[in-house]
Amino acid sequence: MDLSETPDDIPEIDLDLPAIKKDITRVLKETSERGLLHTSKWLAEINHAIRLENSNISTDISHSITDDIDTSKDVNCLPPPGPDLDTYQLAKTYFDLKEYDRAAFFTKPLTFHQGRFLHFYSRYLSCEKKRLDDMTDISNTPDNQQLAKLRQLRVELEKLSAKNELDAYNFYIYGVVLRKLSLCDLAIDVLCKSIHMEPMQWGAWQELSCLVTTREKLLSLDLPDHWIRNLFTAHTYLELQQNEEALQIYFGLINAGLQDSTYIMAQVAIAFHNMRKVDQAMEYFKQLGEIDPYRLDNMDTYSNLLYVKEHRVELAHLAHRTNQIDKYRTETCCVIGNYYSLSSQHEKAAQYFQRALKLNPGYLSALTLMGHEYMEMKN
Repeated sequence: MDLSETPDDIPEIDLDLPAIKKDITRVLKETSERGLLHTSKWLAEINHAIRLENSNISTDISHSITDDIDTSKDVNCLPPPGPDLDTYQLAKTYFDLKEYDRAAFFTKPLTFHQGRFLHFYSRYLSCEKKRLDDMTDISNTPDNQQLAKLRQLRVELEKLSAKNELDAYNFYIYGVVLRKLSLCDLAIDVLCKSIHMEPMQWGAWQELSCLVTTREKLLSLDLPDHWIRNLFTAHTYLELQQNEEALQIYFGLINAGLQDSTYIMAQVAIAFHNMRKVDQAMEYFKQLGEIDPYRLDNMDTYSNLLYVKEHRVELAHLAHRTNQIDKYRTETCCVIGNYYSLSSQHEKAAQYFQRALKLNPGYLSALTLMGHEYMEMKN
């Protein structure tokens, strides 16, 4: 990663890389079992970026993890072979196929932590899917029926919390439900509790970041002293448009051994984009494309930069590449929309931005870009 454009006052961050890899390996198993796909992906990308020079260290980590599993009574272990495990595995196949109502039905009687989490998470995702479908088909207002289901979820989770029957992952889904019901203060408390119980669960940090609206609120949070807290703080600074502060932390993490992280590389590119440092942002996105050529995450932002710089050929190549990878991803639709807009084909551009909104009704950038295209057509 090119460090030629670095901020002043980079903090010195000390990371125990072997310990981090050990923790990631442990939690990856837990998040994968629970269907937390985005957290699993994020952890795997961080893990892949950590290169330990001594191969014996990796062997020691592997042995250590095996020993931990063999010798400890891990509350996160699945039940032994039997009806409960059979039911869980059946429901997990339905969950993986996005048949959330079926997964919720079969996991209802399960009382071990993974089974209980899959039940509540399936019910939550079922509500979200139906709400988004309604927004696409009818209007931009959430269905009261789905809100009622979320309120019922809250009641059930609240009762289990009062009886101390929730683990870190179930507190996470409890916090997500509270946030969706706009009970922000309660959601913050619950998510902080989840993070204290399992700091490696990146999804809980992300949900918490969505609830932080000021720097003062960020600094007042009761959070564990954990290496992921650096990434959370930088991520939240970026969301608050405090880009200099975010860059300081990211470059501190780069110096500490995460220089090969594509996640951090993308975050640095977005920070430069926010600061209107277009050339620096484009350089980082180019590096991302070389390291991870099939990546679609953040490529919509890259296409915005190419549009601003009027790099028609590069934008055409990016549009072709993203369309070849997955033409029904929101990012792809945005890239193609920008290409048509730069080519003054505003009607086609508006169609692709509209498609992006159908795929993700919460994608506000597409709404802004579509409005711009309609203004161009009007003129």
